[in-house]
Amino acid sequence: MTARCALAIVVLTLGCREIVTPVRAPRYVFDLGGEVFHWPIDRLPVRYFADPRGTMASLVREGLRTWESQFLYGEFRGVLVTDSTAADVIVRWQDSVPPDVAPDTAGALGACDGVTTYQIDTANVVEEPIRVALLLRPGFTTAQIAACLHRVATHEVGHTLGILTHSPAATDLMYDTPGTQTPTHRDRNTVQVLYHTTSTIEPPPR
Repeated sequence: MTARCALAIVVLTLGCREIVTPVRAPRYVFDLGGEVFHWPIDRLPVRYFADPRGTMASLVREGLRTWESQFLYGEFRGVLVTDSTAADVIVRWQDSVPPDVAPDTAGALGACDGVTTYQIDTANVVEEPIRVALLLRPGFTTAQIAACLHRVATHEVGHTLGILTHSPAATDLMYDTPGTQTPTHRDRNTVQVLYHTTSTIEPPPR
């Protein structure tokens, strides 16, 4: 009796589809009136110009590295540039430049503030580089201001990524007055979903 071996060939077909918005909870709203912005992959790395005075460059660099670490697949990357005319984002001191001192470990809420500005035209295109201004509040020690700047600079970098609102939770980095300089689980979920949501606002032209 002769034994025969039959080889069965199995064809496995894998269907591919567009990447869908990941399910991430808890998170908060990142759009503004239904308008969504984030940097497309072909614009990475996003170019940041930091005011060369004081500690601004290190604050922006730290903020970028902090946010980059929240992504799973490199959806966002930023780099510092020395020419403001070649920048996608410009970060400056609004008034005075604080001294470079060790931050107060306790920190102080409200010792500094930041403002991020998008100029968007009627075609939903950002007309010029996104601008960030960091400012100091009177009545605080230089160490308290230094601690505040570490939090607020990273918070404002979050706005330049496309988080156009504030978190309602006081524990989150993207709360209106942040008490931490590290993104929480909610912050991370929010920015991950943002970068897998269709953008309705185009980045500034190069």
